[in-house]
Amino acid sequence: MTERAIDKTIEYQGNLTLATYEWQVARSTQKIRAEEEQVREIARKEQEQKEFARREIERKEQEKKELARREIEKQEFARQELVRKEQEKQELARQAKERQELALKELTRQELEKQELALKEQQRQQLELNPPATPQPTPESTATATPAPVTPAASPSNFFFAGDTNRDGEIDQQDEPGKEQWSLSSGALVLFSDKSSSPKIPVWQQTKVSTPRRPVMLSQVHLKLSDNFKSSQIFITADSIASPHISVFQKISNGWQAVDISGTKQLVFSTDIVLGIEAKQFADRNWNGTVNLKATAINNGAEIASSTIQMGVTPWIMPSNSAPVTEVQVSDRGSANSQFISQLKQAVEPTGAQVKVIQGDRAWMQDTQKNGYVQFPKKLKLRNFNVVVKSNSNPAENNSRKSNSERNLSVFKIGKPRNEESVNQWADGYGNLQVTPPLPAYPMGRVYYGNPGNASFNPEVLDFIQAQRIQGPAVDIDTSWLLTRQVDEIINFIPSTTPGKYIMAIASPEAGIKLLEELAEKGYGDVIINRGLSNEITVSVALKNQALIQHNLNLQKQRLNPVIEKLKREFALTDDQIIQVPAMFGYSGYAWWPNMVNSVPVNGKLLVSNPRGALIDGKDYTQERLRQLLLPFGVNISFLDDRYYQELRGNVQSATNTVRKGEERPFWQSLPNN
Repeated sequence: MTERAIDKTIEYQGNLTLATYEWQVARSTQKIRAEEEQVREIARKEQEQKEFARREIERKEQEKKELARREIEKQEFARQELVRKEQEKQELARQAKERQELALKELTRQELEKQELALKEQQRQQLELNPPATPQPTPESTATATPAPVTPAASPSNFFFAGDTNRDGEIDQQDEPGKEQWSLSSGALVLFSDKSSSPKIPVWQQTKVSTPRRPVMLSQVHLKLSDNFKSSQIFITADSIASPHISVFQKISNGWQAVDISGTKQLVFSTDIVLGIEAKQFADRNWNGTVNLKATAINNGAEIASSTIQMGVTPWIMPSNSAPVTEVQVSDRGSANSQFISQLKQAVEPTGAQVKVIQGDRAWMQDTQKNGYVQFPKKLKLRNFNVVVKSNSNPAENNSRKSNSERNLSVFKIGKPRNEESVNQWADGYGNLQVTPPLPAYPMGRVYYGNPGNASFNPEVLDFIQAQRIQGPAVDIDTSWLLTRQVDEIINFIPSTTPGKYIMAIASPEAGIKLLEELAEKGYGDVIINRGLSNEITVSVALKNQALIQHNLNLQKQRLNPVIEKLKREFALTDDQIIQVPAMFGYSGYAWWPNMVNSVPVNGKLLVSNPRGALIDGKDYTQERLRQLLLPFGVNISFLDDRYYQELRGNVQSATNTVRKGEERPFWQSLPNN
């Protein structure tokens, strides 16, 4: 071999050795990286397991705390009931004593009359036997004698005191029976009034009583007297517990004037006295909402007649999704949601409802207030008044924006705002307080709310719902894993075309994964989902993200399946009433694509977020899946472009609020014991 050939061979072997070495180094580096990645993956899974175990411990601890809190609430409620019953017992004993005293007075009067008649008869007979000499008349003997004052006796005919006990819109003798015992089923009702001269002082704590702002909302009480009481003083008093919470007015010739209910200032006398009663607050954890009102007649310093009635504040009611909508409210966010508002109007206005665009309010209208109503009897019909519970998250904002057509709208707040940690900052929003359609044991529906785990939904609000005694006790749903902690992210009750029938839609990550797998099996793995959003991605890439897929499968098994079982028990739901809507959630608990459960039923139409799913033959595959699910129930769907809200981690229901009509049937006729 030539010397040149030998050099070439040596050079080749050197290059081969170097290349082999570099290849080995590269393989070694790749192996090290793979091992490191495997270690990281194992560490990540261990961390996930630890985090899951930690959350499970927190959840169980919270359950213990919640059970303890409920037990305390139950004991407190029982204690209040005992106090109330004891007060009622004392009041009944006092009334019985008064009746006994009046009966004794009446018997004494009758006995005196008999004795007086017997004495007169004896004197007459004596005069017949021994007639006296006729005296000469004198000026004094010809003067007219002054008759002795007459003490009137109390009876239904000359001292009638009653409200609208039978709730027929009229006050007459038929309201006399049962007027002293109020219940949800019978007894005179009182309406809540929201007038306030100072936003910093609760209405019921204000001592100044001004004339009523809306006389039409006064609950009238009539006191009808015979002429025998013209020389008497008439007083109105209320029991000490209820006195701070009500205002009483007397109707006079030029309007209404405030009445002193401490028993120190008498009424303007009339044989037909008309009083108007209003409540400064609803029943709550501190007051059961009832008042014992007493009318008393005083003559020469002595009580000669009295009568007592018991009245109660009409309860606040949340309308369900099956109630007709009159108005859909949305905040104007400028160009960011202009298309959403335009589509909202196109969908809503043909249903007979109006869209009210509010300037300068928060984006999440559902959280700002909860629109409810109260019922009040009127002759030949029922009156429903809108009453709004405003959010306490902005204390400076005390009044609801009202138009002239809303003069009968009342507004109130419950408790004080809570300084929650950032992770639970949305938990007290009113999107987290919802109500079912009518249930067999709850004809006005039953309230449910999201339990954020380590901090319950505002306890004062829950106590308020319980005190209404008509839509509670509220049911808590585990929402500790959601970003917003709000129950309307995962549950929605949707009315069907069959009157009285409804379905419950629940978010289903398992159904969401199956939807993606179907697309991949049909050859649509390269089709884009989450179109136009910041997390736009193809079907196949989404399915390859095993961490995301496993996270959602865990959510289904560990979170949502237990919720379904609980809802079946609490709301007596059957499987054919439950619709599992395809959904997926990010690691922090936000909807990974627009949440179709967070929707709004409006007069036979369902307003739903455009899910921006895979476009197959010009149709959105995810939209079509929802149409298929709801087709048997006749639900008409309108998909809205809520991209602005989706990027902020919310959807259609969170972005809007609704004003719904109250039930046409009075709650007191709908109660199970009626």
